[in-house]
Amino acid sequence: MANLIAWKWPAARQGDSVMQCLVDYGFGITTESGMALRIECAFTYRKSDSVPVLYDPNGDPPLLGPVLSVVRSAVVNGFADEAGALHIEFSDGSTIDVLPDERYEAWTLAGPDGLLLVSLPGDGLAIWSADATPAAQDGDQPSSAPV
Repeated sequence: MANLIAWKWPAARQGDSVMQCLVDYGFGITTESGMALRIECAFTYRKSDSVPVLYDPNGDPPLLGPVLSVVRSAVVNGFADEAGALHIEFSDGSTIDVLPDERYEAWTLAGPDGLLLVSLPGDGLAIWSADATPAAQDGDQPSSAPV
């Protein structure tokens, strides 16, 4: 059975332009709308005309070179499911898919207005946002329990 979508990337008319890519011991992108994605575990990148390729941001940094092409693109669709998997589609037809990791937070996404999504180790997604319940606003609890 497929996991339910727990969060969708906010729609933008022309897409959400990728303004920056970051490579250190993770891979990250920052978009024009202020979304900041950080991937710290292996993920799949697929160009529009090729098969998916597995990349490990903890490996040799130059091997991430092909993924840097998203900086000239825009996010046109993206979602996280209740298990903590992330799927992003770019305007050039490429995609990034990140599955949850058994031991680590595979990815995090921070956005405007206090938005924070965390793929939980093993299985699950935690979501914090500025419109959370009062208990969540003081930083003690996520706005929704891990799904």
